[in-house]
Amino acid sequence: MILFKHPLRIVALLFSLALVTSCKKDKDNDDPGSTGGYPKEVNIEYKATTTTSGLTTVGVHYHNETGGLTDNDAAAIPFSVKLKKKVNRYEVIVFSAAALKAGNLKLDILINGTVVKSESFSSTSNVNGQIAYQFMQ
Repeated sequence: MILFKHPLRIVALLFSLALVTSCKKDKDNDDPGSTGGYPKEVNIEYKATTTTSGLTTVGVHYHNETGGLTDNDAAAIPFSVKLKKKVNRYEVIVFSAAALKAGNLKLDILINGTVVKSESFSSTSNVNGQIAYQFMQ
């Protein structure tokens, strides 16, 4: 048999078999019928902070408890709002902030007290930023 004359082919075949048989799919994430524990209720916190002196208010926009958008054009900074929301798998929440002033801005999304998304933005004119988080697991 040609396979035994070439030891590299044997090793490659054994490695391929080992790889195929050792890898398992995560049924919760790959099964289209699985909900992965969703829908579920979570605690969401949106936070906006700055180290720029003189930057005292920002316009904020975020997904609220009902899935709609809440707008506050003059939120005091540091800004923080906490809410409870029932979310579905693959649902996306968005948090954005903007100021008509130069400076820096840090935005955070926390789920059940854990930071899941954080990003800093800076500008020499009008500072603004937007972050999003998708519920996957």
